Amino acid sequence: MSKQAKITIDPAYRVGKIEKRIFGSFLEPIGDFVVGGIYNPNHPSADEQGFRQDVLQAIQEFDVPAIRLPGGNFISGWDWMQSIGPRERRKAQLDLAWKQYEKNLVGHDEYLQWAKKSGAEALYTLNLGTGTVESALHCAEYTNHPGGTYWSDLRKEYGHADPYNVKNSFADW
Repeated sequence: MSKQAKITIDPAYRVGKIEKRIFGSFLEPIGDFVVGGIYNPNHPSADEQGFRQDVLQAIQEFDVPAIRLPGGNFISGWDWMQSIGPRERRKAQLDLAWKQYEKNLVGHDEYLQWAKKSGAEALYTLNLGTGTVESALHCAEYTNHPGGTYWSDLRKEYGHADPYNVKNSFADW
């Protein structure tokens, strides 16, 4: 005996709003996904910061709503503090997730600047695997606080006067 399924579609029936960020993407520094992929100062389309314009144009063409960095398993061992300041002073980190070295060429500030250029919203992730809540708070302060504190003033010292205004909770959606 066969049974038949029936589907009824009512366009007036809505369960809830579908957040556009669900159609976003992420960047994880595996191999040359980040360095080489979005950042390559030797690429013919590289801008003054070394960002590949062909990749930025593709992100805009596909209207990617949000891009998360660092993404994937990499975040569980990453220290954001090692990725700020002048590139030549940054320390390479051993990425235990992918057994490679992360040179932090595209760090915290570069990612946020790249996201702005791409037109996609920055979805910044924080390491609460090997990191601490205190480190996460410092990152939020460095990123979004206007000034007058150690971390916000350090951002200014590193050449980024204005806060990035990264949304920090579901309430901001």
